[in-house]
Amino acid sequence: MHKLAELYQAAGSIEDYAKGYARRLDEVLSTLDWAAVGRAVEVIGAAIDSRHAMYIVANGGSAAVASHIVNDLVAGGYIEGPAPFRVFALTDNLATVTALGNDAGFDNIFERQLRVYLSPGDVVLAMSVSGNSENILRAVDCAKSMGAATVGFCGFSGGRLAHACDVSVHAPTTLDEYGPVEDIFSVLGHILCGHLSMQRGKFLHH
Repeated sequence: MHKLAELYQAAGSIEDYAKGYARRLDEVLSTLDWAAVGRAVEVIGAAIDSRHAMYIVANGGSAAVASHIVNDLVAGGYIEGPAPFRVFALTDNLATVTALGNDAGFDNIFERQLRVYLSPGDVVLAMSVSGNSENILRAVDCAKSMGAATVGFCGFSGGRLAHACDVSVHAPTTLDEYGPVEDIFSVLGHILCGHLSMQRGKFLHH
């Protein structure tokens, strides 16, 4: 079954499709394991409180979400006093990513970076819509071998990522729902960033 195609074919107008999309997003959000969301935030928060770093690995639209999370924590979440958010998206250095893709193969673009940057006690946040992206899975394996905690966000049927991480949050969807899954990754990012920032006393306002 392809849910977005079904919604499109049933819609009589753009407005109908938009409403159907919003309802579907609400349906998927309602299926999340919110206890797992809590554990994911706790694992990431504990690493940061201990002055460790978080590295985010993701492809495509999920990589854009990764950059957004870095922005919200490093820029938006900064406050004098508490341990700062040391958070890095491993797709943000285009020169490094393309060099590794060319020299070591795309499947190794994250693993090779983690072998340079990662320290025991750090945390790796892995996001994959399918849960089966080889470069993401290799990064998780590398993180575990180096003593880092691992958190996974995945969609579709969960793929291998759903069972590869210390904590996983799975948004179950049909195979055409890239948009809703990435929307949920963004929601999870805002929950993560908002909670950790306010926990440290940073309340956003203008």
